[in-house]
Amino acid sequence: MTETHTRIGASAAAIVTDSEGRVLIVNPLHKPRWNLPGGRINAGELPRAALARELQEELGLDLPIGDLLVHAYVQTEGDGHAYYVFDAPTLTPAQQASIRLQEDELGEFRFVEASKLAPQLIPPHALAAWKATLLAREEQRVQFIEVEM
Repeated sequence: MTETHTRIGASAAAIVTDSEGRVLIVNPLHKPRWNLPGGRINAGELPRAALARELQEELGLDLPIGDLLVHAYVQTEGDGHAYYVFDAPTLTPAQQASIRLQEDELGEFRFVEASKLAPQLIPPHALAAWKATLLAREEQRVQFIEVEM
């Protein structure tokens, strides 16, 4: 009998807000929907370091990465994906004004009210992760979720 092993990718994202509590989302050029800022974890890279690198490369932001809020396992038709969501600081107006998009990765960014985050806007796994972050903050503990797509 031949066993098939799942290939697992990994990425890290941040919950970044503005002073009004709106969530920062980005519009990747290579994906159909908006997403939380972050990206893939490279081989040999730790999740926090990967997230700090992605925020710097894609947005020009040098932010301290906070606590892990959510660890999500996303199962697609063939492969799995580990998705780490970290807390990040609330951006000051000066930090917001300093955002510079990596032109070959992102088309635009915006801050949206949490109630406006919907599957039509961001992928289902990102929406599930956002909802889990609210619980993580309330309960002050990491949430683990599993999402099938």
